[in-house]
Amino acid sequence: MKTFIRLISAMTLLQLLLGSCSDMGDPEILLPQLIVDVESIEFSTITIGATQTKGFRLINNGEGELQVTLALVQDSSVYSLDPQGDFNLNPEDTLNLVVTFTPQSNATYPAEILVSSNDPENSDLAIQVRGRGTAVPVPVLSLSDNQLDFGQILSDGSVQKQITLSSTGNDTLSIDSVTVEQDVFQVDTVFPQHLIPGTSISVTVTFEPVIAGNYDGEMTIYSNSSSSPDVISLLADAEEAVSYATSVQPVWDGSCTGCHGTSAGLNLSSYAQLMSGANSGAVVIAGDGASSRLIMKLRGTAGSRMPLSAPPLADSTIDRIERWIDQGALDN
Repeated sequence: MKTFIRLISAMTLLQLLLGSCSDMGDPEILLPQLIVDVESIEFSTITIGATQTKGFRLINNGEGELQVTLALVQDSSVYSLDPQGDFNLNPEDTLNLVVTFTPQSNATYPAEILVSSNDPENSDLAIQVRGRGTAVPVPVLSLSDNQLDFGQILSDGSVQKQITLSSTGNDTLSIDSVTVEQDVFQVDTVFPQHLIPGTSISVTVTFEPVIAGNYDGEMTIYSNSSSSPDVISLLADAEEAVSYATSVQPVWDGSCTGCHGTSAGLNLSSYAQLMSGANSGAVVIAGDGASSRLIMKLRGTAGSRMPLSAPPLADSTIDRIERWIDQGALDN
């Protein structure tokens, strides 16, 4: 019994000593950070029974999981929020939301969107919502989206996105002009356009960069709608293409083809030979460098690091080859 008591006492003392050691430090606490890209939502004056939408985003800009609850508070049923309820956002996640307004009478309608979260510095906030209905003939422009995200493409490529412009009032909508901030964005539709109530047009926007860079901008629509000018965010990135001929094949020629030229199960003497794979199968998965056996062998995460019996390739060189694979492993 005394031995057992001494053992317990020793364990307790050890816990106290460990707990008091300053060099162990406090455990890291990863906190979420809530970002809301609007402070209020203002709808234009629209015809009774017509519908208009507005979008906004919640972003977790922190390092911990964001737990958020969304609720729409209103005196009538003219607004709807999609989605609403409870959501969990990982770091850098974005939640896209849409508010729809359909007035029922000639009146102004206030509402609130309540956002509660576990962000310690921004746990509760209210987004004010306001819109007005009218029985007077009014042209109204409604957008299918408030943002076009072109993603990331190669600097010598192009990508297209579409947006629908709709006439949702009870009078003819005249869209006078559409402008974009940067020349890398092009609109395919000629303006002006005149839309009777209930009709719409689809507008194609092309992103065609010249050099690598971030090209985020705005597309502005001018019309006789009371919401004019309407602004659409344009998000786009262009990445410099990695050339196989000038950035990848020279690496093989300088470090690898001594063994992998005519033997060793993998021939690196040309693009065609590389893409034909090794005896065990493909070594390149186009679009997925991290999962490609070639990259794993160069990093030493799948058996022996290559080149065998020679200094490893520089991390920057492997990164460049991986980026070439991520870009589609092109014969460029």
